[in-house]
Amino acid sequence: MRWLLAACLAMPLSLAAAPPQAKDCVECHDNVKLEVFRSRSHGGLACVDCHAAITAIPHDEKLPQVQCRRCHAHEVEDYDQSAHGVTRAAGNAKAPWCTTCHGPAHEIVSPRDSASKVAKRHLAATCGTCHPRDFLTRVDQSLPHRASRMGIQKGDVK
Repeated sequence: MRWLLAACLAMPLSLAAAPPQAKDCVECHDNVKLEVFRSRSHGGLACVDCHAAITAIPHDEKLPQVQCRRCHAHEVEDYDQSAHGVTRAAGNAKAPWCTTCHGPAHEIVSPRDSASKVAKRHLAATCGTCHPRDFLTRVDQSLPHRASRMGIQKGDVK
């Protein structure tokens, strides 16, 4: 009798569908190149680790924005206090967000990687896509404290 009770209690667990796998996702989202993604910073994650609202395929067409904060709380806190974050919070949807500077989420590499859009050697070019050179020079002369926490020093941005 105990085994019957245990089997009945375990049944809903065994009937739960497994979360979608990357191979299932790229059947529709063929713009994500799995071989590239798996070699990047987020490549060890499952699609649903970031796209948590997806529990089954097909999924809703309108999905909530990925929350980088779930894994990068400290970085998002710094962003929230930055000129870009404050501007975005004030309602400017065109203000830069994580992927604006770091690149497409499926292709992000560590800032310590020389190929990163935010590696020191690329900062001036990345920031220069939105900001003029004279502005970058002024910013470089008065870098905020959080910049030094991110490893950015005078001379890196101009």
